Amino acid sequence: METSNQSQIRLSVVVTVYSETFSLNESVERLIRKDRGYIQEIILVISPKSSPECIDVCQQLDQKYDFLKLHMQQNNPGVGWAIREGMEMASGDYVALLSADLETEPEAVDRMVRKIEETGCDGVIGNRWLKGGGFQNYDPVKLVLNYGFQTIFKFLYWSPLGDLTYGFKVLRKEMIDQIRWEGVLHEIYIETTVKPLKLGFRMEQVPTVWIGRREGESKNTFLRNFRYVGLALNTLFSNKKKLLKSE
Repeated sequence: METSNQSQIRLSVVVTVYSETFSLNESVERLIRKDRGYIQEIILVISPKSSPECIDVCQQLDQKYDFLKLHMQQNNPGVGWAIREGMEMASGDYVALLSADLETEPEAVDRMVRKIEETGCDGVIGNRWLKGGGFQNYDPVKLVLNYGFQTIFKFLYWSPLGDLTYGFKVLRKEMIDQIRWEGVLHEIYIETTVKPLKLGFRMEQVPTVWIGRREGESKNTFLRNFRYVGLALNTLFSNKKKLLKSE
């Protein structure tokens, strides 16, 4: 672990797991190498459909690190449920959300924490479109569609954030606990950005690189993108009180 510039932030890292093996192990090891004392816990939220090989890797990591916790996803299927369960379990001041497939860049978590230390913001998203970020092995058609979507919703939400659909981010736990979350599938990725924006929380961004996974396959089909659109529009035109948990 890095020891310079010791951080005062207490971070819970929620990692969604679906049959990854070497990618999962590398994600955890790279997170820990950049840690400046802020990682309080790493929570692996494991899909019940994960392979025996994946479960074995999870158990090995659990034995290796005292601060690592295993949680078998209770509501399924759906990565949205996994993220919601992980956020609820988290005990840190902030919660990082990333996947075990290495499409999310583990080192960017440290950049997000530094942004929080500098600004005191409520959340930081990874932005693949910023200078220093980017896409590797990304479908060209999806890239064009992604850019168009980001441009439209950046305008609609009147926000400087440029990657609203990306699920890679760090959020203040106090804020998480106030919001009523609905996403059960991949729409949770945009929900965890647009609901804080709609409610007036301060959100920042840092560059990050997306790299196509080296094992497994994505469960996010093209048709599921319409769930992103529906949730983003519904949030945009919702009364703010409806986005909050009832007292």
